[in-house]
Amino acid sequence: MNRFFLASLVLLLAGCGGGGGGGGGGTAMVNLQGRVIWIETGSGTNPASTVRAGQNSTTTDVIDGFFEFAAASGTTSVTVTYVPSSGGPIVRTFNFPAATNDVDLGDLYVGPQVVSLKGRIVSAADNSAVPGATIAIAGRLATSAGDGTFSVDGVAYSAANPAVFLGLDGLVTATNFFARHFSPESLATGGIVQIGSIALTPEGSNDPPPPPFDVQGTASPVGQGAGCQVDILQGSTLLRRVNADGAGKYTFWLPKGSYTLKATQGSDVAQTTFSVTDTTVIKTVNVSF
Repeated sequence: MNRFFLASLVLLLAGCGGGGGGGGGGTAMVNLQGRVIWIETGSGTNPASTVRAGQNSTTTDVIDGFFEFAAASGTTSVTVTYVPSSGGPIVRTFNFPAATNDVDLGDLYVGPQVVSLKGRIVSAADNSAVPGATIAIAGRLATSAGDGTFSVDGVAYSAANPAVFLGLDGLVTATNFFARHFSPESLATGGIVQIGSIALTPEGSNDPPPPPFDVQGTASPVGQGAGCQVDILQGSTLLRRVNADGAGKYTFWLPKGSYTLKATQGSDVAQTTFSVTDTTVIKTVNVSF
């Protein structure tokens, strides 16, 4: 689901002009939806958050963080307010291209801290800079400069529990290049996380990148695995959740690390542990009920 959200937001960025602030002209309205996710748990904020655009607002679902509401056409930002059980309110504003049609904003991550992700986008063919690439992660967007460097600011972070942060799924897109997913692989130092160089493969290359996942598998038997809920956990933290297809198949993108895959169908549960050691190789992880 995260991949769909990221791709939708990137396509919106490519097809619409930018702009500052929320709100739009006339009485035309658009539908905004997405999820607000707490970076320490990978789940919806609890208590619920308020999501506001101009004069319109709604509250999120406390389980999965989902929200949906109408806003003025041309809206370019939403403000999320989360008031935890202890401590002061956490207020974060997320900007996006002017919404002139209904749009899924994807997963908007909030946390006790924010950091900046810095790196450089280069061509895998000759290591030259790729300017104008779009970098999307955790509900934040940035564009690479003429020398390929980028800074994605305001990314949710938790120094106390960084597991979900390290599992964030980012997406880089650029004209004439294959899209590439990435995740942060180090913790913040002085509020900055260094991503390093992200190499994009030119379209038409004889050595295209692998499909946009590095873990695949099947829950069997087919009749029992079809449509089952499949979770990826690191310790007790939920990092990914998808539903298997009609044949019980599922895919994920994960950074290097050790994980538990848990499949649930009604009262039946199947799980296994595995490790990702090379994100360029597709790993098969199957389970049986």
